[in-house]
Amino acid sequence: MKCIAVAVVLLASARGYAEPAIPRLAVELELFTDAAWVRRDGPDLTQFRLDRGEVGATVGLGPQAGSELRLESLRSAAEGGALGIGGDSIVVRVKRAQVFGHVELGDVRLDGAAGITADPWLAEVENGYTLRPLSATGSERLLGWPTSDLAAVARASYGPVRLDVSFGNGEGLRYPERNNGKTTTAVFEVRPFVTREVRVAVMGRDGSIGPALVRERRVGASAMFGSDEGRVGLEVVRAWGIGDRGDLVGTVLAGWGEVQPIDHLFVAARGATIGFDAGGRSTTVGGAVAVEPWHDHAARLRVWLAIDHTSSSGAAMPLPGADPGTATTVMLIASTTAPFTVD
Repeated sequence: MKCIAVAVVLLASARGYAEPAIPRLAVELELFTDAAWVRRDGPDLTQFRLDRGEVGATVGLGPQAGSELRLESLRSAAEGGALGIGGDSIVVRVKRAQVFGHVELGDVRLDGAAGITADPWLAEVENGYTLRPLSATGSERLLGWPTSDLAAVARASYGPVRLDVSFGNGEGLRYPERNNGKTTTAVFEVRPFVTREVRVAVMGRDGSIGPALVRERRVGASAMFGSDEGRVGLEVVRAWGIGDRGDLVGTVLAGWGEVQPIDHLFVAARGATIGFDAGGRSTTVGGAVAVEPWHDHAARLRVWLAIDHTSSSGAAMPLPGADPGTATTVMLIASTTAPFTVD
């Protein structure tokens, strides 16, 4: 197995766009639980589920270096599977484990990181994405895009522009040892305003998965706008090779929005679709109403009443790890985010 042991990350910042300092200790807990009723082809399903459980800690190793370990919970069998550890128990695995550091050269800040790192494209799309309790982003859900990988990450930014480059195995956390090829991902981001949360990004990816080096190439773009009244986001990705099918070519379109009509009440909608060049389409749409009884800076508790619908048409076939055919799900979700920082 080939692995990456060193990395250099480039990051530049100018006044108004400075990166936060590395804290001595930062701990964050994310927990999403839901009760769901699923109407689908075949028998309906009622279930209680831990949809996401994550805990992470970042430890400062000095003013210019740190390390991060983030753990996530998941079922020990694939969705719909019957075999798993301890009767399909919930197990814990490493999601991110990396070391990083930086040095400042005038207005330029240079950072470095290595290990199991966050995918730069998903990190960009999820930055500001508040509907994660309802659904993964379009790239992750419809393309099976892994959220982290054994990789080196490079980042260069100056003022409102930033460039991220990742060089990794491309297999995510499932099969890190079976791909002798490597995957390179580049994300270019622009933040045109200092006082408003506005971002536009473009992405390119060239790589492969599996021992047969099945192609996995991507180009894409995203935009996000946030204000006190709400947030909206858009995403488009063109993919050559999807899952373990190098012959599949398709385009993902995704969008989401959230508004706050009154204090402690949120209304959200989201949708994503992938159309295959060979014919067929898979689509997922949903919406929710949420109340936020408690919010303290970045820590928050929300309770969602949500609906999610998935469908496939034409020659579209469900991909491994993706949505199974046609189903409508009604969910009651509790989501919690709780960060703690010691400077």
